Amino acid sequence: MSRVPLSDNETRVIFAGECESNLAALEGREQQAVLNRLLSIVENPSSPRAFVHERIQNLDIITVGDQIRLYSRVVEDIPQGDSMFHVIYLFYIDDDHDYRNYELTTYSADAQNLVEVVTAFELVSDVEEYFEEMNALDADDLRDLLGQ
Repeated sequence: MSRVPLSDNETRVIFAGECESNLAALEGREQQAVLNRLLSIVENPSSPRAFVHERIQNLDIITVGDQIRLYSRVVEDIPQGDSMFHVIYLFYIDDDHDYRNYELTTYSADAQNLVEVVTAFELVSDVEEYFEEMNALDADDLRDLLGQ
C-alpha cells in the first residue's frame, strides 16, 4: 500500500480554458457530481495530487465517476519557501471520456504557462492577490455553487 502525503495547505480551484462553459453545458446531476468531486478534493487533508488518475503531457486527469474526466493541472506548495496553498487549474470537462488530441495539446501548453506564473510568486500576499484576480474557489465557494 502506498502512502498518501497529508497537507495543511489550503487548496483552491481556478476555472480556466473552457471549463465554465463546459460546466454550464452539463446536465444538473453531472454539474453537481463535478462540483462535489472538487469539494471533496479541496476539503481532503491529502495532497490534491493524490486524486490524479493519470497524467497526459502537462495535464493531470481527475476522474468524476466512471465517465467524466477533468483536464486539469495541479500545482502544490506555493509560494515556494513559504508553502501555504495548492491550486487546481481546471481547463476542460470531458463528459464522455473522449480525449481530443488537439485539446490536450492546447491545454498542455496553457497548463505549463500557468505553472510558470503561479510558481514565480514568493510571497503569500502575492498568491492571495492572484487568487482574487483569478476568482479562485475555496471550499466555501464550492459549497455555495452546490447550494449547501
